[in-house]
Order: sequence, then C-alpha cells, then structure tokens
Amino acid sequence: MSGEPTPAAGEKKPLLVNRKRQFPAIYFALGLLVLFIVLFSIGNKGFLSAYNVRNIGMSASILLAVGLGQVCTILTGGIDLSVGGLMSLVSVLFMVLLPMVGYWAYPICILVGVFAGYLNGNLLSRVRIPSFIATLGTGGIFVSVAYLISPVAISAPKAIQPLLEIVNGTTFGVRNILIIGALMFVGFLVLERYTIIGRHIFYVGSNVRMSWLSGLNVTRIKNVAFSLSGFGAAVAGIMLASRQYSGYPTIGTVYILNSIATVVVGGTAMTGGAGGALNTLIGAIIMSVLQNGMTVVGIDVYFQQTLLGLLIILSVAVTFDRSKLAIIK
Repeated sequence: MSGEPTPAAGEKKPLLVNRKRQFPAIYFALGLLVLFIVLFSIGNKGFLSAYNVRNIGMSASILLAVGLGQVCTILTGGIDLSVGGLMSLVSVLFMVLLPMVGYWAYPICILVGVFAGYLNGNLLSRVRIPSFIATLGTGGIFVSVAYLISPVAISAPKAIQPLLEIVNGTTFGVRNILIIGALMFVGFLVLERYTIIGRHIFYVGSNVRMSWLSGLNVTRIKNVAFSLSGFGAAVAGIMLASRQYSGYPTIGTVYILNSIATVVVGGTAMTGGAGGALNTLIGAIIMSVLQNGMTVVGIDVYFQQTLLGLLIILSVAVTFDRSKLAIIK
C-alpha cells in the first residue's frame, strides 16, 4: 500500500464537507470585523489613523504567527497549550544567543521551537497522552527552562540592537514585522491547499478513524502538525522579543488564550477538519482590532477579558461541529 488515499477513499468528500462548513464561519468572522471597525471608529476618531492601523498590523502579525501554528493542531482535533511557554523560552534563549552567535540565533531558536513541537506530537501520538494534558505539561516545562536560563528579563544591549532590524526594520517603507506575518500566511496557505501533508491534516481532523483506514500515517501527520505549531510559536517569540527589545520567562503567557481565540474567532472549528490559514488571518485581525479598539475607546481593562470570553464562546457556538459528539440520552 502506498499510504496515499485514492479520491474514493477520502480525497474529495472531506474537502467538500470542509467547504460547506467553512463559508458561514468566514462570513461570520468578516461580519464581526466590520462591526468592530465601525463601532471603534465611532467611539474614537483616531482609531483608523495611519499610526494606529500600523500598530494593529504589528500586533496582528505576532498573533498570526502563533495562530497559524495553533490552527494546524486544532485542524487535527487537538490543541497546543504549550505555545505560551515556548514563546517565553524562545524569547529568553534568543536574547542570550544574540550576543554570542549573532544572526545564527534566529535559525537556532526556530529549530528549538520545531523540536519542542515534535516532542508534543510524540507525546500525543506515541505515548497517547491527550494533547490538552501533554501540552499543558510541556508548557510548564518550557517556562521552567526559561526561568533556569534567566529568572529576570534580559534586555538587548545597544550593541546587538541592529541585529533586531530583521524584525524591527523596514523594507521599501514597509515594516519587516508585517512582511514576516505576510510570508507566514502565504507559506501556511500554500501548505494547506497545495501539499499532500496539508490535505492530510484536514482529513485526520475530519475523521481520524477513516483516515487511518484509508492508509494515512496518522502518527506522522500529527507530529507534523505539532511541529508546525512549535515553528509558529518560535517565530512569534522572536518577533515579540525583538519588538520589546527583551525576553523574559512570562512574556508569552497571554498568547495561550489569544492564540486559541485567534483560531476560533476566525471560524476554525475546535472539533477539527474545518477552517485554516485564511480563517486565522481574519481571526488575528479581529483580535488585534478588538484589543486595540477597547483600549482607545476607554473600556476598563478588567472588563475587556469579559468581552473576549463572550466572543470566544459565541465563535465556538457558531463553528462547533456537533455531529462529532456522541448523543447522550
């Protein structure tokens, strides 16, 4: 057996199912985006100023990077709660390595992220620990390692700050952080739509048993999905550390919830098999618009989490595939 499913075994049918579920979710997400832009523009005339739009774009780029990795795990029916800890570890490691190895700190930190994701995938697929528990545990380990490397924040000395221009600089008048976000989006979009592994990630999330019966290597696919999540978290950690000129062991904590929110608000189903990079792009923009807008119109910071929680619940209610749940009478 070659390991590749024939169209009759699962090539076309899951794709058609995914499309039927995806369109309403995308429309819902786009509707939310338009609504938030209108409301915040009315609430503050400077919301759509060039300066504020640029800030929204830079924030969205970081959310997009970690969200694109997270969506790969969610599409398979799993979840990665270690992204925050991994971002923290990468931010600290990045600041330690920059004075020592210069530009080599970038690929080294990305490889660390990919390896961490591969470790998560093996805990899920080979040790057979649920992804929620496995990544919750490894996330704590990553934070612990970050504290062991440096229990306090590490700031970038002036001598190495030019090395951060890869993220903080500009190219033809466009901020590099926006270009990195765009490249990440294009790369993940091509992966999911035009490669075998991308289609297989959708198939496993749609029906893992049928994928296995069709001859797919489910273990390998899940390992790849979690490795991609590690890659996204590592890139986001580098972007965040570069933007703040520092790294510290709790810098990524908030991105655990925000990465999941970015995915589900964009319309990707938590049950797997429906959604993808385009949904995540929309979700990242929505989240950045919401967080920025709530601040500029003066919504209390303690109440902001309430609105975010309600938005997540609403989004999951719209996208959740209830046909995958057992009916309990």
